[in-house]
Amino acid sequence: MNAIKFLAAAYIATWLIHGTYLTTLVGRFQRVRRELAELGKSGQRRM
Repeated sequence: MNAIKFLAAAYIATWLIHGTYLTTLVGRFQRVRRELAELGKSGQRRM
């Protein structure tokens, strides 16, 4: 394999890692938003 193929493979791997990281961040953010909404609903019932 020449250097350009290694560079292309590293570039693709880097973007796959970043894409996976962003996907997990979005999933966690959505879960936190749901939990906050549930918490807000339960807090309003107590008042």
